[in-house]
Amino acid sequence: MTFEHSPASVAELEAHSAEFDTPEVIEVTDGIHVAVGFGLANSILIEGKNGNIIVDCMESVEAAKRVKTEFDKISSKPVKAIIYTHNHADHIFGAEAMAGEDNPEIYSHELTNYYIDRLLSVVRPIISRRSYRMFGNFLDEESHINCGIGPYLDANDATTRSLLRPTVTFKDSLEVEIEGVKLKFAHVPGETDDQLYVWLPERKVLLSGDNIYKAFPNLYTIRGTPYRDVKQWASSLDKMRYLKPEFLIPSHTRPIEGADKIAQILQDYADAVRFVHDQTIRHINMGLSPDEIAERVVLPEHLSKSPYLKEFYGRVDWSVKSIFGGYLGWFDGNASTLLPLPVKEKAEKMAALAGGEKELLSKAKKALDNDEFQWALELTDYLLRLSPDGGEVKEIRYESFIHLAEKQSNPNARHYYLTQALEVKGLDTETDIKSTPQMAHNIPLEAIFNAIAVEINSEKSMDYNKKSRLSIYGY
Repeated sequence: MTFEHSPASVAELEAHSAEFDTPEVIEVTDGIHVAVGFGLANSILIEGKNGNIIVDCMESVEAAKRVKTEFDKISSKPVKAIIYTHNHADHIFGAEAMAGEDNPEIYSHELTNYYIDRLLSVVRPIISRRSYRMFGNFLDEESHINCGIGPYLDANDATTRSLLRPTVTFKDSLEVEIEGVKLKFAHVPGETDDQLYVWLPERKVLLSGDNIYKAFPNLYTIRGTPYRDVKQWASSLDKMRYLKPEFLIPSHTRPIEGADKIAQILQDYADAVRFVHDQTIRHINMGLSPDEIAERVVLPEHLSKSPYLKEFYGRVDWSVKSIFGGYLGWFDGNASTLLPLPVKEKAEKMAALAGGEKELLSKAKKALDNDEFQWALELTDYLLRLSPDGGEVKEIRYESFIHLAEKQSNPNARHYYLTQALEVKGLDTETDIKSTPQMAHNIPLEAIFNAIAVEINSEKSMDYNKKSRLSIYGY
């Protein structure tokens, strides 16, 4: 049986840039404005009687300042409240610039602080490195088309991060009135466990955070993430649909107007998420492996053709593998993968099978010449285990990355290939993004010690048994 995947083309990805390539502030309805194209995410301004509300704050102080300058042209009233739809960096790290001297309340779900600490401490090094690959931060303008849900991620040596901690949190839902604006917050886990929506019942306006945007959802992100419960995600989309919004403002891509149009988009989005989940589980129960299932699960045509489900951010096959892991963990059910050969020993046996390392190299060259770029790349994995400094191997690897990237309409995959190609040529992917002093003071000691614990070199410290005492003055 043939399973027909129909990925978007690179030309379609280029056309998708029109969604956000010109920075602009869009008036969605009276008193509600969304800034699109100033960075990876959107920021939303809600005008109140004597003060304003800002939802999501961009990924850097610099991006936030650009947005705040435009918001101030619309209304220079003080900022009375900031709302984080969730913990991701592109929604929170510009908070100080948005708040200025106004000392606003900061609203979020009660889990947001936990995930901020996790992001800033335990897995920060690897998440940062993989994020910069995925978003193409080291690519030039010619190589970088867009990020699928925004034009670019504003994070580099010239940018600054800030952080204001939430001051008002909730568990399930919260209704407030801020400067005459009635708001309802509800916990709707999806792309993150702390995701919330903001509902303005009197105006029928829904701010959906990252549970929907104009691209297939990142049910799994290649930068790395805890398991995203896709069943919950679909249920959250239903909850948003039941509100019957007349205006929908995602935190990425452009706002949508019209109750019927919004209802259909939310229905299709939820259907796609459920379809991928349910069909993955069906094939799991048939005993198939993650790779086998990824080949078989394909969206129905009426969903794959939706402009809101093009694979410009997430991919169905990545999602399938994540769902498998979320339900069953790493073991694919095949006993040969329980205790595999050490990676170098396997490489040596592959070389022997090919007739020696030189012959394996020859086969990698032949694969490259025959445009079998994935196979050539996989063969270089073995060759690098045997000769890490092999110049010919690295050149094959570089060419394979470039050719694979050229065919990719998914920006995350495209950027990852291109960045790793540059790394083969010696690109240093270490960055030195500055943080404001206030951000440093906002990191709790527990998070700092958690970060220290996972940096300990066990090989060098196995027999080291010492105690240290930290004294803090001025508190």
